Amino acid sequence: MQQKKLLNKLNQFFYLGRYHKPYGSILLMWPCYWGISYINDFSFSNLKLFIFFFIGSIVMRGAGCTINDIIDAKFDRKVKRTKYRPIANKKISNSEAYFFLLFQLFCGFLIVINFNLKTVLLSFLIIPLVILYPFFKRFSHYPQFILGLLFNWGVFIGHISMGYQVHFELFCLYLAGTFLTIGYDTIYAFQDIEDDIKIGVKSFAIKVKSNPRLNIFFIYLISFLFFSIAFLINNPSNLISYLCLVLIFLHLVFQVLKLNINDNVSLQKIFISNTVLGGIVFICLVLKNNFYL
Repeated sequence: MQQKKLLNKLNQFFYLGRYHKPYGSILLMWPCYWGISYINDFSFSNLKLFIFFFIGSIVMRGAGCTINDIIDAKFDRKVKRTKYRPIANKKISNSEAYFFLLFQLFCGFLIVINFNLKTVLLSFLIIPLVILYPFFKRFSHYPQFILGLLFNWGVFIGHISMGYQVHFELFCLYLAGTFLTIGYDTIYAFQDIEDDIKIGVKSFAIKVKSNPRLNIFFIYLISFLFFSIAFLINNPSNLISYLCLVLIFLHLVFQVLKLNINDNVSLQKIFISNTVLGGIVFICLVLKNNFYL
């Protein structure tokens, strides 16, 4: 009986950190990999670095979800999609949630101390924004913009972990990822529009619901323009860069064409498809920096 109770509690912690839904962790991981690969002498020789960022993305995304659920418990109970989350349905107490949060942060700390000092400092620099993010939806229609800044911070962390400096092209890559995140998280937020309006939660999805396809296209277009600068600024004559940009553009257009804010299943699929797009960007960065056509 005690063993069954313990397993059930562990299962609730598993759900609290969204470890059963790895898509968010993958989306958090890809910008780290982009930052690592945005150099001309990139190779897979430093496998340990990739493993650290892979594990770190899983743990820190879990910590982010835990913070979010602690702060949003009252709202989550009123939203159809989130009312069964462990804190919202009182399967996990606040004190248990805080303990789990500290455990995840400690695991993240054990990972980040393996990097150079600049990487460690840069990792800690973003923590205040992580804590403040859940509160933005209470007074602003733009929480997705904050999430975009957070989720793509790994571009800088990954790059600096290799001993390189931040430069204009890298900042463009960061902004490309930021607007990509704004787009796909807005698509994800369309699922909760009705409940969010009822309980007074704000989101960019509510702001653009009257013409969602055009607005998402505009956000993705900005993302694509920054991707184009990041890919072409140093080597505008490499055909591989143009082929890569075509792939990225087609994927973005596909998402816009498939968009139907009244179909939650479709919205989930479009959102998840960005895990593939992140991988495409990573492979393209490796190819354009190491091969020439």
